[in-house]
Amino acid sequence: MDLLRTALIACLACLSCRTFVVPRSPIQEHGGLRGLRAASKVHESREAQLPGFSLAALSLCSAFLAGSGKHQRSAVARRATVMQWKKRVKRIQGGRALFDVTIQKPLGLVPKNFPKRPGVGVAKINDGGNTDLHNREVLLEDKDAMFVLEGDEVVGVNGKICEGRDVEEMGALVQASDGDSVTLTLCRNYVSGPVKILWKPSLMTATYNRKAILRICEENLGANVRYGCENGWCTSCWHAEESYMNVYRICKNTVPKDWDSALPLVLMSGAHTKRTTGLQVKQLPQADGVRPPREDGKL
Repeated sequence: MDLLRTALIACLACLSCRTFVVPRSPIQEHGGLRGLRAASKVHESREAQLPGFSLAALSLCSAFLAGSGKHQRSAVARRATVMQWKKRVKRIQGGRALFDVTIQKPLGLVPKNFPKRPGVGVAKINDGGNTDLHNREVLLEDKDAMFVLEGDEVVGVNGKICEGRDVEEMGALVQASDGDSVTLTLCRNYVSGPVKILWKPSLMTATYNRKAILRICEENLGANVRYGCENGWCTSCWHAEESYMNVYRICKNTVPKDWDSALPLVLMSGAHTKRTTGLQVKQLPQADGVRPPREDGKL
């Protein structure tokens, strides 16, 4: 307890000093990713000027946190991943997000005019095509880019605006482009549009509408989820969502209606969760907030 108390006091002293030296957030002061990178360099140079006590406090605090277990380290990694996804898009009004993707020719996707408004959307991503390969690099190999989602609107081709155009005009821009690749500017409705789900450990992916029953989604895809009961509480089908570590009962829950589809919904089986994070799914909160029944059968 004395070591813990010392570490916390030292950490607070360190944080107090750091707050005095850098009183404002680099993002607030500089704005944008470029400004953030520049601010980070200034932050590092100022940090090097901290007095000896603060450096010692920081070392002591780091040593204490390093021994706080797998759960602490994995939580930090998950937050960073969410931040990285969110930085890959530019949010605009109307619950939409803009981003660029560069894909080798031929694109391997099917564009289609929206039925009730002007514009062209991604209707289908062909299995094994270059867009599908791009998505796999992003979702499975951590490529620093955004994935393409069915329903994304094509609003630009190699920097040329095509918002509100039809599929013939958009296709002509792609065909007229030079080089072996094309950069598409896409717009996604991240509030109400479809959601990309990645199942682990099968590494199978598919796009689902919100509120779709997860069991039906999984069975159509064949992601090898095990089921062992009818009421959803046996834990066999429980999957932890990788970013926020909430549990979904696949046999009962639906694709969350409030999911930010700028992020993939990554669902990990109980065994995979234990193997990669050291956590047991039965110890994690339920995504729908429902508590498991007690041993006497009462909720």
